[in-house]
Amino acid sequence: MSLENIPDIELIKRYLKNESDAFKALYNRYNKALYGYLNKLLPGQHAVIDDIFQKAWIKVIKNLEKYQDNQKFSAWLFRIAHNEAMDYFRKYKREVYLEDLNEGAFYTGSEIFNSELPWRELDRRTLKKLLQNCLSGLSPEQKEVFLLRQEEFSFKEIAEIQDISINTALSRMQYALKALRICIKTRIAGANNKDGKNELQRD
Repeated sequence: MSLENIPDIELIKRYLKNESDAFKALYNRYNKALYGYLNKLLPGQHAVIDDIFQKAWIKVIKNLEKYQDNQKFSAWLFRIAHNEAMDYFRKYKREVYLEDLNEGAFYTGSEIFNSELPWRELDRRTLKKLLQNCLSGLSPEQKEVFLLRQEEFSFKEIAEIQDISINTALSRMQYALKALRICIKTRIAGANNKDGKNELQRD
């Protein structure tokens, strides 16, 4: 049986018994997902991302003996990275607070688009860029909830990662989705010229 098919907890046990290849397999299993998540959370800040990424894995190595198999390893790993990212935001005061938006229904899913809304005619690349720009207007905590949902973490796991209640995780998702809907709709409306053409589609 190759190491690639061995469960996380078994790889951890083997590593703690000084099998270095076991940790390498664990690292290879999650390094791309973790780096991708940090890259979305801190777009363009490659030095900061690399620093947080390295610190997260160093902490994983130091604390593997304390890992409890009552949560997924990925959730535990992302919680460590979350703490490092929040330390960065607090240190440099990068928090952006979102005002209370009292409109619409309570959304709990990660999908924010549907065929009845103005962005239905945008191509995928344009829509992705527009979404990324609007994500920058969210608070770090709300942005992180949205990104973790994109990584298919459950709200229970997100609550564990952020050390909050499930209700708070749901509330942050609610505000994130409302804000993104408003931002995207507003930007599309502002980009439309008098002839009805959408400037967002232009190169």
